[in-house]
Amino acid sequence: MVRLVKGKNLVLLLLFVFLFASGCAEENTKPAAEGSNASEALAEPQDNVSQDNVASGSGENYIVYLEYYNATTQSVSRSELDISAGDTVSWWSKKRQGTYTLVSEENLFPDQELTYRVPYSCTFNNPGTYFFTVKDVPEMNVTIRVS
Repeated sequence: MVRLVKGKNLVLLLLFVFLFASGCAEENTKPAAEGSNASEALAEPQDNVSQDNVASGSGENYIVYLEYYNATTQSVSRSELDISAGDTVSWWSKKRQGTYTLVSEENLFPDQELTYRVPYSCTFNNPGTYFFTVKDVPEMNVTIRVS
């Protein structure tokens, strides 16, 4: 009887370990497309594109990663980006816990709360220089020049 109870406990323990470990596994992203003119091609579909920002043409796609290393070290993968009208920029948060709030200084869109691996995309149809910051993290800012 004692051996049967220990066996059930072991099975339950293994089941919980498996369930916990499967929830912690990272998904693989697709490699960047070869031959693309974009410095980094989109690796995943644009899940969070507002209808106002959908490209009408066949512009290039760019990614800006919001990197989180620790509470004192955070950065963006690109602080400046030169693109053409019709190109799309997607912001991706690499912060596993918590969010970043993306702010358009020109009010192109309302402040966007970015969660881990859920992008926000914007297509730039008008030439100009646009500035973006991350709320409460002054060193995380991006300048996008559209020609």
